[in-house]
Amino acid sequence: MRAQEPMPMGSLGGVLVTLQRSYGVLSIKGRLLLLAGILFLPCVGLIAYVIISMAQSADASIRRGLSYAAQTISGAVDAELRRYIALAEVLAKSPDLAADDLDQFESEARRVGLVSGDAWIIVSDPSGRLLLNTLAAPGKPLGERTPQGQRSQDLAFKLGRPQVSDIFTGPNSGEWVATVDIPVFKDGMPFRCLSIAMPAANYTRLLAQQQLPADWLVGIMDGSGRYISRIPKNATSTGQPASAGWRASAKVAGIAEFPSIEGDRVINANAHPQLSDWTVGVGIKQGVFAQAISSTVQTATIAATTICALALLLAAGIGRSIARPLDGIAVKSSTPGAAAPSDPPEVRALNARLAAAARAQAESARIIQDNFRLLAKARDDSSRTAEQLKLAAKYGRLGTFSWDGNSNTSQWSDEIEELYGLQPGTFPGTYDAWLALVHPEDQARADRDNKQALITGELNSEWRVPLPDGSIRWIEARARLLRGEGGSDPQMIGVNIDVTAAKEADRKRELLVHELAHRVKNSLAVVQSLAHQLLPRHDVKVRDFTSRLHALATVHTSLAENDWQGADLASLVASQVAPFASAPDQLLLSGPDILVPVELTTQLALVIHEMACNASKYGALTTPSGRVEVSWSLRPDALHVRWQESGGPPAREPPVVGFGSRLLTRTVRHLQRTFSEGGLICQFELPWLETRSPGADATLSEAK
Repeated sequence: MRAQEPMPMGSLGGVLVTLQRSYGVLSIKGRLLLLAGILFLPCVGLIAYVIISMAQSADASIRRGLSYAAQTISGAVDAELRRYIALAEVLAKSPDLAADDLDQFESEARRVGLVSGDAWIIVSDPSGRLLLNTLAAPGKPLGERTPQGQRSQDLAFKLGRPQVSDIFTGPNSGEWVATVDIPVFKDGMPFRCLSIAMPAANYTRLLAQQQLPADWLVGIMDGSGRYISRIPKNATSTGQPASAGWRASAKVAGIAEFPSIEGDRVINANAHPQLSDWTVGVGIKQGVFAQAISSTVQTATIAATTICALALLLAAGIGRSIARPLDGIAVKSSTPGAAAPSDPPEVRALNARLAAAARAQAESARIIQDNFRLLAKARDDSSRTAEQLKLAAKYGRLGTFSWDGNSNTSQWSDEIEELYGLQPGTFPGTYDAWLALVHPEDQARADRDNKQALITGELNSEWRVPLPDGSIRWIEARARLLRGEGGSDPQMIGVNIDVTAAKEADRKRELLVHELAHRVKNSLAVVQSLAHQLLPRHDVKVRDFTSRLHALATVHTSLAENDWQGADLASLVASQVAPFASAPDQLLLSGPDILVPVELTTQLALVIHEMACNASKYGALTTPSGRVEVSWSLRPDALHVRWQESGGPPAREPPVVGFGSRLLTRTVRHLQRTFSEGGLICQFELPWLETRSPGADATLSEAK
């Protein structure tokens, strides 16, 4: 009987049979090398994966480093700007500036200028005319603000908060500067703009302090696309337009690629300081970027190749060491039992492993030391920035706080706890704990303003705080609400400023004004009393003299009621005519509401008084049916007044020029008097344009 033939096998089975036969003819040494190769192939794949991962990690690490550096420098720029803004806001609350006493204010500004370093102080009016510049030589005309400074000033008045300008060439310093502009309002109207001029060189020094890699490009660009500073400078300078690529991507936060101003392709990270329209850019040339990655890949490849080669050599050596004794067994030796001197000793293998472990430990120690050095540098930089902020807060008498809407708690700085009379670290952080520190009379208003800030996003309020020693401190609070994505978990950051000195200065000023008004009225009363006692009582001239004193006293009272901002024209005319009229309907007034400036009030009052006095002696006020109609209008350069009498005796030109006529001709202009049967008609003008104050209408409405 014939044996059964094997069934045909598929292609896979044939391959397996072929491999099995080939493996069967391999020697022990060959099998060991095959085993090493099988184990080596996955290692090669793993090493290739590690190299690719290292290249990707190096790429991401460099990009993260650029972004982190840009954010760090942006924070440093904000810290520098906050220092100047804090100093400027303190100066803006100066009582001397509010009183427009620029001589006294200049002394205070120069003292603050010494604290601020290279910066100087500028004061200008809303139109841009410079009133003070601590850098300008005494007596030198100051001129007008530059267009860039004027734009920043106008925006500060429009928004009601500090603004940072683009850079421009200072007309006095000749340097590239930027300004911090603080709007100052008086009676709700723009009054003055206080500016601190910062040389662009300050920000070059700030960039130099960052100690970034030498092949990185770092720059600060203003809102108009000009360099404020750049390192390394190469062919650029302050004020030069930045590259078109950077200007186009300035508003984009994060990584962008574009040609630099030198024509090199760069990878750039942008960051935007919160307090200005500036842009901070940190970049690296694409060639340097690719070289850094390729260097990492090349180093890893060389190391991996070396390791693989050594591994193969080691595997071959081990294979030979194992195969040699087996060959000695298979082939009879002439000297049985003799061992080859090249047989692998265990001690040699152990020493090789210990040496490799020592090298790895040394490399790990070096890497750890480098990491500690970088951490120490970052800690020192953070400490330096924090110290600068702390110094600004100390000299500015302000403290910072942050409120977390999720937990409804606040974090206070040591300075703000000191403002409230607390020991550092003792504030519990709750809303009720803060409200309990506020003066009882101000708690309702402070609570309302803080709750309203959650709706408007802005807090600008002030309140009193009783201190443990019994004194009262005024606190001004300014804050901004920051909302997270989707409107959840809002946060508020802000400052509390000690404005007690400013409040005390306002109180003293009011007391001084009231005391001055009281003393002037007393002086007029004393003069009037002396006139009654020392001069003949029935003398017409004495009566006229005391009447004029009474007119002056009436003017003074009207000015005091309006806080020395001027006098309401209608009330001024009525107060001077009323003593001579027998009935209220004898005086008719018509004209717009006008606040007469202080400089014209006395002149106009005496003129109206003399005309009313003459009307009571010779004109319409001599009879009960007489009438006096006073009308006025405000022309571009003058105040026009018309006095018309009716219902009295015919008007006759006086034969003798008396005090009233001389007062009219010397005080007013374009005087026209008509003496008719119907009564006197008198028209005149008072110069107005050069004496009119910008806040007159607002002051009149407040007075009413």
